[in-house]
Amino acid sequence: MDLKEQYEKLLRYCYMKTKDRYIAEDIVQEAYLRFWQSHSYRDTGKELAYLYTIARNLCMDEFRRAKAEELDNFQDVKAEKCYEPESAIEQIALESALLGLPEELREIIMLRYTNEVSVADIAKITNMSRFAVHRRMKEGLSLLKKSLEGDGADD
Repeated sequence: MDLKEQYEKLLRYCYMKTKDRYIAEDIVQEAYLRFWQSHSYRDTGKELAYLYTIARNLCMDEFRRAKAEELDNFQDVKAEKCYEPESAIEQIALESALLGLPEELREIIMLRYTNEVSVADIAKITNMSRFAVHRRMKEGLSLLKKSLEGDGADD
């Protein structure tokens, strides 16, 4: 696995946690710096889990230091990608539904489906068993489906 290829995914993960691109960039750089300074996980085959764990801890430190802003400032978050008009509506609905999930479920779903992190690595990152990750993913996807179906029922 090439850890350089993980940069954008890790940045997206940190951005999801911090809602600030500049802070997320700083956290990712710090995570890579700490990863490369540590030699304890290099040869164990757990590099990805270790890198995400460092980033996750740095995000938590940022929340403690900055006394975290509330996530309901959705309108202030600007999409960096251009979407087709039809998919933009779907993207907004999905992002809104994701923001409605509890933090733990949102994190697991984003790691798995956006960043394509394996269930085994998610289990290491979140200190859960693989079975617990599967259960939480199923719960989160069910809640997302209900939320998205509820949005469509209003039309």
